[in-house]
Amino acid sequence: MATRPAIALSEQRLLDEACAAFQRASGRFKAKPVMARASSDRPVAGGEIRFDVSGKRFVLPCALKERIGEAAAVATRRTRSSQRANPPVVQVTRFVSPELALDLIANGIPFLDTAGNAYLDVPEATVMITGRPRPAPVVPPGSARSTTPKGLRVMYAIATTPGLIAQPYRSIAGVSGVALNTVNKAVDDLIARGLVAEKKSGVRIVPDWKRFVSEWVNLYPSQLRHKLASRRFASASPDWWQSFDFAPFAKALDLRLGGEAAAQALTHLLQASKTTVYTQGPLPAQFMLAARLRPDERGDVEVLDAFWPRAAIYTGTPPDQLPLVHPLLIYADLVATGDSRNLSIAQQIYDEHVAPLQS
Repeated sequence: MATRPAIALSEQRLLDEACAAFQRASGRFKAKPVMARASSDRPVAGGEIRFDVSGKRFVLPCALKERIGEAAAVATRRTRSSQRANPPVVQVTRFVSPELALDLIANGIPFLDTAGNAYLDVPEATVMITGRPRPAPVVPPGSARSTTPKGLRVMYAIATTPGLIAQPYRSIAGVSGVALNTVNKAVDDLIARGLVAEKKSGVRIVPDWKRFVSEWVNLYPSQLRHKLASRRFASASPDWWQSFDFAPFAKALDLRLGGEAAAQALTHLLQASKTTVYTQGPLPAQFMLAARLRPDERGDVEVLDAFWPRAAIYTGTPPDQLPLVHPLLIYADLVATGDSRNLSIAQQIYDEHVAPLQS
């Protein structure tokens, strides 16, 4: 009996949203996720989609990816060129910009996104929909305990604290800053979803580190980040943070850089145009004056409330260097931008600083 390939919860939501958007944008065509039919010549790693277009019904395999950067598009072209005899693999992603759409279409790569942009070119039908704007973040139902804001705090604590998953629930609660009962429900949900497993000895482990990280990173923007208190400011210079003395404010607020600024400090490969600051409290007037920041809703500096407890603050940054958030959060912030320039740097951060975290 054929079974649907195991895909992450966030990937299933992505697929459902893209199919629904295709139907809304086309007005009369239909797209529906279907049971994958595994065979030697049919790639089904991301599932399949059944299309109904102008009275013709056909099924195409799909690949699911939250964001497609330039490098991903190149890799997709290579895969596509080696599979000309197979049905084309539809790239399902969160958003395809007009520029990327032209690139994919020129290379014969079919796609769907959650805005309703689409391109199909098969014997049964040709569909091209481009130029639709990026959709607002969709907050999925909080049915899964581990995908709620508090559940994601638990996942973050597990991901950034070596060995924590094997510790008692009370220890996990202390590091994540949530109630013991919340940890109990979140971990049970992670086990049910296959993101956490238990050995015969009863010891808990993360069996698939890459999938665990991907789940958290994909859900962080819509389920946790957008719920953090946020303030924006304009700086006198985009690189103000490089020479700023954070030390006087470290003890009271533990200010830490995230996003592009942190990525530049960590890799020296990115010229940050925006600065993200995570803080344990509101910025005092002395900080604003010293940093030369002024309130501006469209400013280049975003200040977010830290979502981890002070007792669990990441201390991986030497005191003589700029204070940075954990590399996992830097990676997540870059991925959330959807900027192809940032995505390539994010991949490097993942390879060098995030992937090795699981022993």
